[in-house]
Amino acid sequence: MKKKLAGAVSAALVTTALMAGCTSGAGPAAPATLGEASPLKSSAAGSGSSSGSSGSSSGSSRPAAVVAVTPASGSLVSGEKATISGTSLTGVDKVTFNGVAATDVTVVNAKTVTATVPAAVDYQPSSGAVAVYKGAAQVSGSALKYTWAPTTGVDKEMQYAFAHWNASTYNASYTNFNAVGGDCQNFVSQALAARGLKQSDAWYYNSSGSHSESWGYAPAFDSLLKSTPSLGFTRLDGTQRSQLSIGDLAYFDWNGNGVPDHVMIVSRLATVDGKTQVSLVGHNLDYDYRDLDTAITKDHPGATVWFYKVPASL
Repeated sequence: MKKKLAGAVSAALVTTALMAGCTSGAGPAAPATLGEASPLKSSAAGSGSSSGSSGSSSGSSRPAAVVAVTPASGSLVSGEKATISGTSLTGVDKVTFNGVAATDVTVVNAKTVTATVPAAVDYQPSSGAVAVYKGAAQVSGSALKYTWAPTTGVDKEMQYAFAHWNASTYNASYTNFNAVGGDCQNFVSQALAARGLKQSDAWYYNSSGSHSESWGYAPAFDSLLKSTPSLGFTRLDGTQRSQLSIGDLAYFDWNGNGVPDHVMIVSRLATVDGKTQVSLVGHNLDYDYRDLDTAITKDHPGATVWFYKVPASL
């Protein structure tokens, strides 16, 4: 008798539900945008809506939260895309990696945000937190971390350059050429060797008393690059700076005689008002981010500059 009664009650409940036309109450997630807002607060359990549904008909009521970043590691120079996954990410407009803002932050949907990872700070191996924002508020959730490591030739070039760019960090394994005219080409040669450029009879360093002229003298290395196309370096004039990449070389003629007086390595590139701004690292003057335009206008009015793109194979 009890079984029959229970069956009847169940049938009545099913019939009532069908007649009421029940829905799940979970509508589609709202489309996402980039941002930093405070996490959405979920509605209290058991609270009803005006439609009588237990959920929202306009979108997900789950709070904003981050879950993972993939990949979680990359190169020092970077430029790689990372994907942050989570919930209710609509409105995300900022992502930082170790405190540095990412570029090209894009909300794909409410569960996915992509961003271009910035370079490691001063191109040194490191790890740091990944933070996601809506407006001024950080999105909560899992603690995300990203790791930078040297994986490419240009990584190794820039890691070396920023580990040895100032007088207190010169590499004692090499002689200091400042006493004989300047250490700029010596520094650039060291960085190129770290990148993977093979030494040869035309370009080498064994000791302070045994090295090629091209190793430590800017005009000699400039001549070597021009006369040896097989090395793969591409010469660009001063108007072609938009084609530059991190790790390329900049040669300067301070006095207009056509002979290079100085050389540095491209350390940062930015586009401002449609113009490429170039910063440089080098010795004599020791600098990590020297502004190219300041060098050829304020520091050396009338100076000219040309570049060499380092081959992608290195």
